[in-house]
Amino acid sequence: MTSLWKKLLALFLVVFMLSIGGVTYFAYDSSSTAMKQEFHIRGGELAKAIAFESRVYYLNKDVEGFTTLLQSLGEAEGVVAILAYDATTALWVESSTIELSDDDIVLSTEDMAWHGERELSQTFFLSEFGRAVMKDPSLVGLSSDTPSNPIGWIRIFFDRGLLEQRLNALVWQISLVSAIVTGIGAMVFVFLLRRSLRIITPLTAATQDVARGNLDTTVPVTSRDELGQLATCFNQMTEQLHKTTVSKEYVDNIIRSMIDTLIVIRPDGVIRTLNQATLRLLGYEESELIGQHIDRVFPVRRGPFNETALEAVVSAGRLDHVETVCLTKNGNTIPILFSAAVMRNDDQTVQGIACVAQDITERKRAQQKLQEANTKLQELDQSRTQFFADISHELRTPLTVIRGEAEVTLLAEHPSTSDYTATLERIVTLAQGLNKLVSDLLFLARSETGMIEVERQPTSLDEIVTEAFREGEVLARQKSITITLRAASEPMVVNGDAYRLKQLFMILVSNAINYTSERGRVTIHVEKHRDQGYVTVQDNGVGIPNAEVAKVFERFYRAKMPIEYAQGGTGLGLSIAKWITEAHHGTISLTSEQTVGTTVTLTLPIQIAVEA
Repeated sequence: MTSLWKKLLALFLVVFMLSIGGVTYFAYDSSSTAMKQEFHIRGGELAKAIAFESRVYYLNKDVEGFTTLLQSLGEAEGVVAILAYDATTALWVESSTIELSDDDIVLSTEDMAWHGERELSQTFFLSEFGRAVMKDPSLVGLSSDTPSNPIGWIRIFFDRGLLEQRLNALVWQISLVSAIVTGIGAMVFVFLLRRSLRIITPLTAATQDVARGNLDTTVPVTSRDELGQLATCFNQMTEQLHKTTVSKEYVDNIIRSMIDTLIVIRPDGVIRTLNQATLRLLGYEESELIGQHIDRVFPVRRGPFNETALEAVVSAGRLDHVETVCLTKNGNTIPILFSAAVMRNDDQTVQGIACVAQDITERKRAQQKLQEANTKLQELDQSRTQFFADISHELRTPLTVIRGEAEVTLLAEHPSTSDYTATLERIVTLAQGLNKLVSDLLFLARSETGMIEVERQPTSLDEIVTEAFREGEVLARQKSITITLRAASEPMVVNGDAYRLKQLFMILVSNAINYTSERGRVTIHVEKHRDQGYVTVQDNGVGIPNAEVAKVFERFYRAKMPIEYAQGGTGLGLSIAKWITEAHHGTISLTSEQTVGTTVTLTLPIQIAVEA
């Protein structure tokens, strides 16, 4: 019973049924009363008439004539028995169509006239009418309480079944008429009601659409009554609303489509509304933040909404592009660009504060990368400046010496052949060092531009290391240095350039010999571990200070050494060694300790094993 028309129909049926029931009861009561009164009047009049007519028969003692009279009168409708009594109340004449017992025959009253209802022994329900028979005709109309001397009494029994049948027929007739009237009335009422209320369903649906924010809905006007006027007013209302505002769905779509986070808080800092971007950023469910204080999202110390800052925002009315952080559900902080604006009512009271934030994590990362790139560029620029200074120095020194040697020889008054020969030998030595420097510079320059090609092919790592070891023996013999090789237990093959690999190992071996004192030791150790080949070059030389170990692979860098270990190198050897190692997809590292020695370890990927 949720429909309005059903409720009205139920109400109508209740009221209509009560009304019909009342009318039916009134009609039945009035009709039954009238029928009973008519029945009583008929019975009383018949008793009176018989009492009047029988007076002569009583006086003449004419039983036969009186019996004939009673029999003729007994044929009247509803009469089942007529009994006549003499002055002593004894039964004188009986005309009956039913069987009467002795108790039924006994006259129990001597009134002038009476009426009563009784049940005979045979369970007949009868109405009894009695009348006294008077000798004087003028006394026939006397009331029942008038003293007189009757000459007899007349008793008439009427069958009440006929009356009951009439009453039952009356009940059925009234009930049938009431049912017909009720049905017709209900159908007419339902027809008129549904016709009048058919505007209710579309009006209800339209109202629900408006509640959801859809202001484009209208209601058809199908009548000119109050409901039709209601539909017209509803259409006018939605039209005015559509002109003055936008639908809730439209606003929700705008909020949901916002990439930036949106949080609306009350003046006391309690979160009132937020969008999906905020939930995705912070990792919360909406129910976990609505109704919570804003300090759950922004740290009290670092956020923009501590007590002082909140009052300042309300006073200023807005806050523009402030970099701060917000807290996620798992406790992480996210950098954001934050703005806020105070919303006010028409009376200028603060309605709330709308907060918009943009995740600037990527911007921060980009700034960090830019900062790192800038720092690296500065370092490269500084390295470039130092590089050119070192090149100038490295080139100028041998050229100056060459020029000096030549000038000294040319300025001599009578230089001998031996003087020219010694000068030329020194110039050749200096030119060889200068040529090596230029070759190393050219190698590094070509390596950076990708002009050096590494011709990779299966190469025995053991053979390359052995060749470097044998050439190292020649260099070590000049300083009485012991150099040993501990080869791997199984042969190893790398996919590499044999020339560049030998250059790599010679750089490491020559450095170890150069920075090891006389009678020192240099050890070359080769081993295999899974798919990697390890080559270690270890010496017990002077070592490198810890603070300078990280810089040994930089160009032109030469660690500070005692004067006896100062070499005329260019400082490019380890830079070239690192490039060759990485070109072969390997790694190189160096550990050193002053007065203890230096260990260089490099790894190279092994391709296949060489069969013995």
